[in-house]
Amino acid sequence: MPMWGKDKIAEERRIAICIFDDVAEQCRETALKYYDTHLPFLLEACNDENPDIWQAAVYGLAVCAEFGGSVFTPLVGETLSRLNVVIRHPNASQPEFVMAYDNAVSALGKICQFHRDGIDLNQVIPAWLGCLPIKGDLIEAKVVHDQLCSMVERSDRELLGQNNQYLPKIVSVFAEVLCAGKDLATEQTASRMINLLRQLQQTLPPTTDSLHYSQFCQHRLLCHIVPTIYLFLDSFC
Repeated sequence: MPMWGKDKIAEERRIAICIFDDVAEQCRETALKYYDTHLPFLLEACNDENPDIWQAAVYGLAVCAEFGGSVFTPLVGETLSRLNVVIRHPNASQPEFVMAYDNAVSALGKICQFHRDGIDLNQVIPAWLGCLPIKGDLIEAKVVHDQLCSMVERSDRELLGQNNQYLPKIVSVFAEVLCAGKDLATEQTASRMINLLRQLQQTLPPTTDSLHYSQFCQHRLLCHIVPTIYLFLDSFC
């Protein structure tokens, strides 16, 4: 805690946060007793001016969302607010901020996964989907895109939206991830995505498929992929 003082340099404060992140991730239930003391520091760090401190803080929030259970639940609302600050920062797409952005998106996904009862799913899940794919932090990218794949496999209602309204975005994300080769998804996740694309082609009504085709083609990348997507994607297995 003394390392987090305002008089300390940014790197020392970042290290202090990373120490708690590691303890929370490795010790899990044993670390719960430290949440009341240290979570306020993580939340405060999301307002810091240093993107490296942001990254450490939002990574810690993701860990706490995954392993904190009911201890973390009362802070879900405030955590969403702080993550929103990072995700919507005007410099979020800049190279020095991208790691913080990607980890904030991952943390948002963890809240969607582990604290569904405490959030407005119809708002939070589409907001999370709108941030995908992430491409800076390749470790978190694999985690997040695997989560997306799992949600599609179980036909998550809030993810797909009313009348499958978010399906074009999902396929767009799948295509970008697959076109990146092995950078953004594991081989297993990529294979699952390809299988899901085939299933979607077979199960969508013709009118829906036609509508989605039109929407897909509005995406610059997919203009080159959609006409042969179900044959072309085999090469990424």
